[in-house]
Amino acid sequence: MRGCGTKSTDMTFPNPTYIRHDGFDIALYEAGPEDGLPLILVHGWPEMAYSWKNQMGVLAAAGYRVIAYDVRGFGRSSAPDGMTHYGVANLVSDIEAILSARDIEQAVLTGHDWGGIIVWRAARMLAERILGVIGICTPHYPPAPVDPLKVFRKRHGDDHYFVDFNDHPGRSDALFLQNTENFFRFMFAKIPPGTKMTSELLQTPKRFAAYLAAGAPDADLVMSDADLKVYARHYSQSGFHGGLNLYRNTTANWEQEAGMSSRITQPVLMISAREDLFLPPEAADGMEKIIPDLERHVIEDCGHWAMWEQPEVLNELMLEWLGRRMSR
Repeated sequence: MRGCGTKSTDMTFPNPTYIRHDGFDIALYEAGPEDGLPLILVHGWPEMAYSWKNQMGVLAAAGYRVIAYDVRGFGRSSAPDGMTHYGVANLVSDIEAILSARDIEQAVLTGHDWGGIIVWRAARMLAERILGVIGICTPHYPPAPVDPLKVFRKRHGDDHYFVDFNDHPGRSDALFLQNTENFFRFMFAKIPPGTKMTSELLQTPKRFAAYLAAGAPDADLVMSDADLKVYARHYSQSGFHGGLNLYRNTTANWEQEAGMSSRITQPVLMISAREDLFLPPEAADGMEKIIPDLERHVIEDCGHWAMWEQPEVLNELMLEWLGRRMSR
């Protein structure tokens, strides 16, 4: 268990370079020595590579070769139309393309939120090229016995955000674009202490529409206003369809998992956040059954957006584990 971190780890975010893969451009942001141990940082939704702003400088200063990238559909990377471009296997192929483009034989993967889903799959599909994995908030699960969308619908109803995104293609995409800055004020607001998880909290489109109707009331944010506006600016340009298409591949991703071993053989560091309502620490219970070399930590006083809420503690956990467990 770890306590709170308070000091900023702010840095100037690198400018992008690009590789071409699968007919699309992938934007990379690189820091640290080229001969350092490579770390690939994979963000989630609704995020982009900029979400690693408070990690990149610290990791690079410690001697690691750090590469964050905008997942296809996000930030400065291409955002093609069409759901089929956004299956997890496609997203893993982008990681493989990055490794090959930078002549990297092996790397450590770090993923948060949807980035966690991507790196858990990559650890198996690209096993020979992955030295270790750091998961932040998102646990690794064996595939559900039935389509996850059916589970979400039964437990939480048709307004659950996974279900809504799938039932109404294009609707939430347009809703969130109505006012991107207010969307991120809604998403990156701190959750009041003592809040309990309910089905209503999982109704993201419905709740955002109500937030707009209420005049977008002010909220305490997990990041600065300037950082939030970076997200708003880029999503105004890329749109939301790329990220939402990750969710619209839920059934296809589940079907592709059939017959694939869930076992991850590389060393794994799993970092949970005590106040993460969506993926609480107990959601990672059982990971040890499919990951023999697993180490777990929980960050106290921290919600889902761990890279912004407790950057110092997160960085300390990552660096300590990397220094102790990872070598070429």
